[in-house]
Amino acid sequence: MSFFSFFKKKKKKQKQEGVRQAGLSGSIEDSAVRQAFYKECSELIDEAVLQSEQARNEYGLVTTYLADVQKIETISGESKAEVEAAARNLIALEKEKEKIRTKEPTISEAQKGFFSLHENEIPKTIEWLRGEEDYQREIEKKMKYLAGEKASYQMEQEECLERNEFLKKTMIGISTGVLVFLGLFFYMGEKTGKDLRIPFLLMVIVALLFAMYILVSTRKNIYKMKVAELKRNKVITIENKIKLRYVNCTWGIEYAYEKYHTSGSMHLETMWKEYLRIRAEEEQNRKNARQQEMYRNTIIGELRRLGVADTGIWVLQPQALIDKNEMVEVRHSLNVRRQKLREHIDYNMKQKEKNELAIVQFVKEHPEYAPEAKGLIMQYRLLDRM
Repeated sequence: MSFFSFFKKKKKKQKQEGVRQAGLSGSIEDSAVRQAFYKECSELIDEAVLQSEQARNEYGLVTTYLADVQKIETISGESKAEVEAAARNLIALEKEKEKIRTKEPTISEAQKGFFSLHENEIPKTIEWLRGEEDYQREIEKKMKYLAGEKASYQMEQEECLERNEFLKKTMIGISTGVLVFLGLFFYMGEKTGKDLRIPFLLMVIVALLFAMYILVSTRKNIYKMKVAELKRNKVITIENKIKLRYVNCTWGIEYAYEKYHTSGSMHLETMWKEYLRIRAEEEQNRKNARQQEMYRNTIIGELRRLGVADTGIWVLQPQALIDKNEMVEVRHSLNVRRQKLREHIDYNMKQKEKNELAIVQFVKEHPEYAPEAKGLIMQYRLLDRM
């Protein structure tokens, strides 16, 4: 066996293997089997071509990026200084942006929108509400004091009533005792014949003294009761006026709580300060964004002037413009990507070749089905291979 005959047999075996792997299984005389074979081959060829084209396009972009890397590495002088300065500023602004972003807001978007609509009145409202809350506390203290005074005068009236009741009972007791003693003296004088007028008179005098004391004390208690009643009524009048103020003050405070969605002036002030912080951060972010745009334009302008094809990608990785090690990593990554794309293209081209070979081999072995496969032969330009 010669070398060429061995090579021909090997090639024939490869072709037969390609036909078998392409999906032709079953009886060739069956039209459905043949159509399934044509369909599978054409779909695999189309998919391989599509994948190859996409990979080639990406390969071209990666090659362009590598060329851009070489151009960037040749930058020198003022252009290099300007690009590096802009890149450093971009990195610094991005770090500042991340630092601001780490602080989560403590108010909702709805609250932020409300404060935005009422910016002019919120500071005045905080001061007014703080004053009203202080005034409310003062009124509550006064009401507690007046309630104590009213209770004190009420107690004084009750004590005077109790004393008068006691004096009344005492008067009745003394009167009863005097009458008993007077009757006793009269009886003893009649029985003994002794003169008991002096003890009798003394008893009467003592009884009169007690009666006068009780009368004076009773009148004094009545006077104290009237004075306590007047004072209590005065306290009630003042209390009613203060209650009216308290009700109006409380209504105003509660309405403000409802309107500004707060639980107090301190809470409202805390939310207001948070709103001011968020607004300041947003303004700083807008300022940073304008500065970032300016530095991006600087980098893009310089790179475009130097003939860099894709300038936009470099403003997304400014670290590579100032750090040689970072640029080495970028180059390595691009080379790895290009190698993978090349392998992907080679694989799909082999798949395309294998399925085209399967169609060619099938038509050669079964020429009676050539008219049936004519569409595929023309579509994939297989005439030269047959």
